[in-house]
Amino acid sequence: MKGMHELLAALLGVMVAQAAGATEIRVLSAGAIEPGLKAAAAAYQRETGIDVRITFATAPQLRKRVGGGEAADVVIAPPPGLSNSLS
Repeated sequence: MKGMHELLAALLGVMVAQAAGATEIRVLSAGAIEPGLKAAAAAYQRETGIDVRITFATAPQLRKRVGGGEAADVVIAPPPGLSNSLS
């Protein structure tokens, strides 16, 4: 569980850094962290008033979406899930 908390803290840090002036943050995420990410996003939204729109998908679906040019402010996927798309 400690790893999940560290991941969520890091994610929120990225969100804060990218949210300067933003009214919405778009997140593409693997589904494995859905419960924790939803809770963290809800807390972030309450604190900042910035909407967090999360789309959950499998790693292959994420690879296809990112590789196809879909824009997101934050992408959360297992390392092998996106390595080819980001090259």
